[in-house]
Amino acid sequence: MAVIGKIRSYSGLLIAVIGIALAAFVLGDFMGYGPTGQQDLEVGSVERTKIMYPEFESRVAQQTENWRNQTGNQNVGSREAFQIRQQVWNQMLREILLANEFEKLGISVSSDELTELVIGDDPHPAVLQSFSNPQDGSFDPQTVVEFIQNLNMMEPSMQNQWFMLEDYIREERKETKYHSLIQKGFYLPEALASADYQNKNAFADFRAVVKRYNQIDDTLVDISNRELRNTYDDHKYKFEREKSRDLEYVVFPIHPSELDRENAKNEIERLKLELAETDNVESFINANSDQRFDPNFYAQEELSPQIDSLMFNAEEGTIYGPYEEDNAFVVAKLNEIQFRPDSMQASHILVSHQMSQSASPETTRTPERASELADSLLNVVRNAPGRFDQLAIEFSDDPSAMGNQGDLGWFPDGAMVPAFNEAVLENPVNSFTVVESEFGFHVIHITGKSPESKKVQVALLTRDIVYSNQTFQRVYGEASAFASDVRDNDDFDAVVEDHGLSKRVADNVRPMDNTIPGIDQPRNIIQWAFGDRTEEGSISQIFDLQGRFVVARLAKARDEGVAPLDEIRDEIMEIAIREKKAQMIKEEFENAGGETLDQKAESLGLEVRTFENIAFSANTLQGMGNEPAVIGSAFALQPNNISAPIEGNAGVFLIEVTNKHETVVPENLTAQQEQLKNAFRNRVPNDAFRAIQESAEVEDRRHRFY
Repeated sequence: MAVIGKIRSYSGLLIAVIGIALAAFVLGDFMGYGPTGQQDLEVGSVERTKIMYPEFESRVAQQTENWRNQTGNQNVGSREAFQIRQQVWNQMLREILLANEFEKLGISVSSDELTELVIGDDPHPAVLQSFSNPQDGSFDPQTVVEFIQNLNMMEPSMQNQWFMLEDYIREERKETKYHSLIQKGFYLPEALASADYQNKNAFADFRAVVKRYNQIDDTLVDISNRELRNTYDDHKYKFEREKSRDLEYVVFPIHPSELDRENAKNEIERLKLELAETDNVESFINANSDQRFDPNFYAQEELSPQIDSLMFNAEEGTIYGPYEEDNAFVVAKLNEIQFRPDSMQASHILVSHQMSQSASPETTRTPERASELADSLLNVVRNAPGRFDQLAIEFSDDPSAMGNQGDLGWFPDGAMVPAFNEAVLENPVNSFTVVESEFGFHVIHITGKSPESKKVQVALLTRDIVYSNQTFQRVYGEASAFASDVRDNDDFDAVVEDHGLSKRVADNVRPMDNTIPGIDQPRNIIQWAFGDRTEEGSISQIFDLQGRFVVARLAKARDEGVAPLDEIRDEIMEIAIREKKAQMIKEEFENAGGETLDQKAESLGLEVRTFENIAFSANTLQGMGNEPAVIGSAFALQPNNISAPIEGNAGVFLIEVTNKHETVVPENLTAQQEQLKNAFRNRVPNDAFRAIQESAEVEDRRHRFY
């Protein structure tokens, strides 16, 4: 049963393949709106499948809980929340698109096949990883059978995790079949293998005359409106774009004033006098400091450099400060000196109860029952220490006990919750004890301690230097005055200058971006920019964004599709000028005198350049940059012949091949064929899904909700 804990570790991976049927069933009535209501709740669509807000939020909640379990952090910040929603969107997009492909092709996993993957002769890697012996890595299929036989007797949470593992195996198997169909359908004839071998091993030497485009001044090229329009029609496919916005905005940071700083310092000076007189330092700090009391003991060089040397050479009760650190005023008091080990080693059996932080929804044990069970386990292990590992597997509510038999290994002094840490500290090595923490009751076996050294406990009384309400109102007034003026004046830049402010710019902001220069949490601004009622030139409300106000203007709104000519006129003009220069140079080359390349170069006033050992697979020419058309033309040209003018990226070329290094193709191309096949097979998992995604109709409306 030690392997059960490993299954828990799969929860993050398995969340991605949980079916959405339950959420759809529970939220069905809520989603039963008319057409307008359905549209309002639509987060997006993939082909004909709509992703509704309640369904999406249900998946986000699952993923968020999984993130908390994996990181141990209960506070999900705005950046983490954004990333989680992005992951859920990508997961749902992948699931829907692949499910459509599987249905078209009839790909499925039968019950018998799933059974074979779980308890057959060749079990799925996820099963092997979950049920392998943590000590030696061996796998016994009987442990899986016993686990399944006892499944209906286990907690609902464990049952759900097993079903999630099955879902993961089933979906992964479908993808494997799908990829295999594509991989096995790839055939490589010998002729293609031969051509590939030749291309990779063919080299050529050639001479070239080139006239660069920049040798003709742009002012000498006249482009008519018709020519510009024709160039746009020929090249507009290059200018496909996503929906985007250009923003102009002004940031009003709210910094503490000098008066705010003075008030904070006066307050901590007053509290310093009270700290010197108090008998209960911990309670005083927790009641008066902006940071709670830190009970940990620290070795030398672990404290702030401002107080480290002082505290290790002072007597208990010494007070220092206030000093400024991390935007706060701090007063430090040497509260206690002890000699303690730097690290300790212990094993534990955690007994949770209804009131403990480790309790699950299925936990029914009362604190009294938990205490009784912990005392009973303590008596057993004191009389039979060798049973500790097995009892940890059977009784511990710490998921890791399934894999480590309760052994927490070595941990630094202060790393565990205070009650646990002190219990290990105060009891000798090889002893057993019970202690209660916020997680429940711990039956502890102390297994090791490092040598003791001097450590200090320092009470830090802090007062953050923050802006007052008066400062907040003053800065808000400045932002309000600016917003009012800019609404009355179409010239945003003029108002910015009049107020002595600095304008910032964010170009090509997309609907689901999460970054704007100088703003940590810009989603409210981006939502406003893409709102149905926000038009070009619109001025935003005043955004209150954690210590700063922002007023924004929508400078440019771009819809999805090909950019209109007016917006990319400069880019199209550059292409048109280059193409006309190319035509001019081609005519100049065609009218050049002489028969040989040297004679033509002399007639044109250009030099002949030599390029040697140029591979067919190369893309660049020394001194010229990326020139694949020129290189390709060289291999299509017979030696000692002069090419027609070739339009390259840097200019127009005339080339003459002087030598071709032919390669002898091996009679047996098996290795070449297998190499190319493997390269294709390795690309299938990523390229296949990318191709499906690019050809699918996907509408992303998340910016309306987040």
